[in-house]
Order: sequence, then C-alpha cells, then structure tokens
Amino acid sequence: MGVVLGLLVGVVVEAQTIYATTMDRIREYGTVKAMGASNTYLYKIIIQRALIAATLGYALALGVGLPVVRGSSSGEAAILLPPQMMVATFGIAVFMCITASVISIRKATGIDPDLVFKG
Repeated sequence: MGVVLGLLVGVVVEAQTIYATTMDRIREYGTVKAMGASNTYLYKIIIQRALIAATLGYALALGVGLPVVRGSSSGEAAILLPPQMMVATFGIAVFMCITASVISIRKATGIDPDLVFKG
C-alpha cells in the first residue's frame, strides 16, 4: 500500500511540475504550432523534458542515497540496494514522469496557434 501511495504522490507532484512549466511556455508551444509543427513534435518536446526531470531526480536521489547505504553497512540494520533495484527504480521514475506529462501534452497540443498573435 505504501508503494502505491508513493507512486501516486510522485506522479501528482511531477504532473504539477511539468504542467507548471508547460503553462509558463504555452505561448512558445503556440508559436511552434503556428509555424507548422505537428502534435508529435510537441509530444517529443514534453516527453524529453519529462525524461530529463526523471534522470536529474534519479541522479540526485542516488547521490543522497548511496552514502546512506554505505553508512548503514556498519550498523545493525544495513540497507541493501542491489543493482537490479537501482535499475528498477530508474524505470519507475521514468514511468512516473512520462505518465505525469500526459496532462501537459493534452494542454500543449490543444493550444490554438492564434493565441500567439493576440495581445
């Protein structure tokens, strides 16, 4: 139950972050569409941003987590972090970020290119 709740909270937080950055740049997305870009191109941009967020977040978590794992090895309750778990965690982070970007994709692809030309 804790894992499901953690995934849900992670997706919601990431969705809010990606949505906020998308809304900050909504006029730029409208400009790109006005220049003739396809929705697929916008999908690629937003998913690429989600992948960058997943990679940076994972790297930060690893930078904090690995010293904790090493430090716990001398105690009574050692924390184990096998390589398979690290790979699976990265996959979950990527999945969460891409899932979270769906709302932003819908908003960016639904933008009216005329918005760019209105004051």
